Amino acid sequence: MHKVFVYGSLLRGLGNHRLLSDSTFLGEAATKPYFLMVDLGYFPGLIEDIDGVSIKGEVYEVSDEILHRLDMLEGFREHDPKNGLYNRKEIVTQFGTALVYIYNHHNRVYTSDRLVKDGDWRSHLTTKVR
Repeated sequence: MHKVFVYGSLLRGLGNHRLLSDSTFLGEAATKPYFLMVDLGYFPGLIEDIDGVSIKGEVYEVSDEILHRLDMLEGFREHDPKNGLYNRKEIVTQFGTALVYIYNHHNRVYTSDRLVKDGDWRSHLTTKVR
């Protein structure tokens, strides 16, 4: 089993959450303030940044099969992780060490209107729809 921290379309009630339907929800969590969240359109990406913010999300315990499905969704390439859409990293949460998907194209320049300043994708979606 693996613990995974999710922060975007995999959150409860959002579009890709169905992939976690057979997984165990451990609870809501927040990262240490070392990330920036970028609005990539229909989903966010996390970028590591020492001057970042805390990211709000959820932690799940998932099987090998579910982790593989998440890897497919996130474009993670196990044998070439730096060239996938996302890479995986271990972070510490209040539920122990968990995997999180980090956006690989961090070297692009993002305008401030693309940043989710409070690190909360769900909250951002409600203001984005208005």
